[in-house]
Amino acid sequence: MLKLRERGIYALPDGREFVVHEVFRGGHVFYTLADWDVFGTYSYEADSLGQLRWNGTGDQWSTQDLIDTSRTARSRSRNAA
Repeated sequence: MLKLRERGIYALPDGREFVVHEVFRGGHVFYTLADWDVFGTYSYEADSLGQLRWNGTGDQWSTQDLIDTSRTARSRSRNAA
């Protein structure tokens, strides 16, 4: 599975962009930029094979399809400046 950067902004080939967040169980969840900024819920999660899942259902995309934009989202901490 592709090594993903915490808070890295990645794009799918269709142009949608997501912020990556590593979760305690070693997986990753993916937020839209808007949801990241307002502490919203994540859109996708990656299973152990890197397959993206939405609402528990497999999607056509995997982590191998993600394109690193080289941008990093700001911290979600409410105390961060």
